[in-house]
Formats: sequence, C-alpha cells, structure tokens
Amino acid sequence: MKSKEKRTKSSWKEKLLFWRADKDDILNENELDNFFKSLFVNAGSEKEIVLDLIKKRGIKSFLFYTDVRNIGYILKNGIQPTQEIVLNKDESYHVWGYNQKQDSSNLDFDISSRAHFWKWSADATIDTSKFCVIGIDPEKLAKTTTKDWIFDRSFGMINIIETIHFDTIKWILIRNEQYYSYANNIIKELGLEIKLYLSHDGLVKIGE
Repeated sequence: MKSKEKRTKSSWKEKLLFWRADKDDILNENELDNFFKSLFVNAGSEKEIVLDLIKKRGIKSFLFYTDVRNIGYILKNGIQPTQEIVLNKDESYHVWGYNQKQDSSNLDFDISSRAHFWKWSADATIDTSKFCVIGIDPEKLAKTTTKDWIFDRSFGMINIIETIHFDTIKWILIRNEQYYSYANNIIKELGLEIKLYLSHDGLVKIGE
C-alpha cells in the first residue's frame, strides 16, 4: 500500500513540475549573471546560450501568462506580438503588458521566483479567476523560431521577437471551468498534443 501511495505521489510530482517553486530550484539573479558572464567568453547566439542554461538547470518549460479569454485565439494562432494580432469583428484580445509587447513576447523560466509577475498582477489589479499560464517547450521553440532570442537579464526573461507557434505549447493551466471546457474542445478539435489542467481551490484536474 505504501509503495503504491509513493508511486502515486511521485507521478503527480512529475506532472506538476511545470509550476515549480522549490527554494533550491529558484534561479537567482547572481547565478544568472555569473552563468552568462562565463558563457559570453565563447559567445554564440543567445538562443544557444539559453538552451545550454536550461540543460544545466533542468528547466522543462518557459512560461507565458495571459488572460484566459485569449486562449481560443492562442490555440489557433500561437502567441503573437500585439502588432501581428488580427481579429475578426466579433473577437477581442486582452493584452497583459507584463509579457506581451508590440513587437515581442516575454517568457519566464519555470524555476524563476515569478516575483516580477506577481507584483505586476497586483499593481494591475488582475482578476485571478482570469489567470491562465501556458507552458512552452524550449526545444520545440528553438526549432520553430528563426530569429535569435534575447535574454532580458534585468527580469530573467526570454524575449521572442516572432510568433510562438501553437505546436510549441506543452501544457495549459486554467482556473476558470468554462474556459477549461472551451480550451479542451479546441484541443480535441484541432488534434493538438497539449496537456490541459484546471486549478480550482488548490486542486488540479487533468483534461480528459
């Protein structure tokens, strides 16, 4: 019985690694500075440097935060700089300025403290029920992007100056049940290989 319980807990831990915040895993600013200083001696592209970093630190996903009302558009069009977003007359898109800019999109590391985001969301009085986080596969992103990445050292974020294709999305975490069902239907309809999670009162449900 104990062995089965241990395996169950281990399985859940593996599935929830995308939202890690273990103290020992958090990437601090000094560590990033030292790491990048050592790599810039033999500098290649910043994309190569970041890929080296994620391998050394076991980073599994890049994180993109958005309003859950954008999820249908993103699943069909990817994550775009705002200047590239094209809407139908009956569509709307709710831009979160923290990581979606006119000419780029910013991504967090999954082991970052996320302190900058939580401060921004508090200052912007974001409705937490509208919160949605999207996990991006770094390896797929590297293969599908043609332009070099930019590393924002002041915020510890990756700056992507082109559309992030929907095929790079590994998982999505949603707090709103209505949009969870909506996203689940789109994922099935388009045949996307994306894991969908519903977070409600601290519990996480995996999409069927």
